[in-house]
Amino acid sequence: MYRTIQLVLVGLLAAVLGLSALSRRFPQVAWLRVFRYDAPRLSPQQRATLRQRSNIHAGIELILMGIVLPLLYVAGTVMFFNNFSRAATTVVCAGSAFCIGLGVAAIWRNRRS
Repeated sequence: MYRTIQLVLVGLLAAVLGLSALSRRFPQVAWLRVFRYDAPRLSPQQRATLRQRSNIHAGIELILMGIVLPLLYVAGTVMFFNNFSRAATTVVCAGSAFCIGLGVAAIWRNRRS
């Protein structure tokens, strides 16, 4: 029963995507216009603002990744009853510093422009 429902839903999705592609191919057909999706056009100013925000968000994500990386290493090591090794700790700290540095650089570069 579950498999049948899956197949029906995938078939419907494929049909809608196919009709959407046909609506772009044949814009003169009136009944296909229902399936056409035109993305809103953004002005260059709006695109620049969106790009700037996404760069800041990426920088914040990199900084958070750099903070969480050592915590995950410690949690994983303790949870699996392993010993801390000097090489692994060095690699994790270097990776963390690299992520934080990239995040700060991305935010700093974005704020300057």
